[in-house]
Amino acid sequence: MTEKAVDLMSSGSGIYHIVFRADKDIEIKVGAAGTFRFIKGFYVYTGTAQVALKSRLMRHIKKEKTARWHIDYLSTHPNVEFVNAYYYEGEPGRKECLRNMRVILNASFFIPKFGSSDCSSCPSHLAGFSKLSDFTSILDDGYIDYNEVSGSNY
Repeated sequence: MTEKAVDLMSSGSGIYHIVFRADKDIEIKVGAAGTFRFIKGFYVYTGTAQVALKSRLMRHIKKEKTARWHIDYLSTHPNVEFVNAYYYEGEPGRKECLRNMRVILNASFFIPKFGSSDCSSCPSHLAGFSKLSDFTSILDDGYIDYNEVSGSNY
């Protein structure tokens, strides 16, 4: 196990961007929020875990789960797959919206009010990109690449 993989195992808190890919256009009913249309592409959800960051990422990656958050409805859909996660370990929760707005402002589109019901300043916490590289090119220095440290082949 690499040193970074050990860091992931002990990770306690931080801000994260988790990426999913829809392999075709789909519509998903997202609890009481209604039905959303997702076009083929990459979706980046920005969140914070101020305790148990690793557990939060693992929950988002897992296909079989009870839908608790908006992102669960997307991540469990059969035509959606986990791609990667990028996180800033130890970063305080107050920086979540700053990181999120950078993603939103550089996205091809965003899903209004998705994942941002507890956020008064963001129009969404789910941004869409046609190409993954359009997202990864805006990441700041200091992020940790989940697939790299976990040895995952996603």
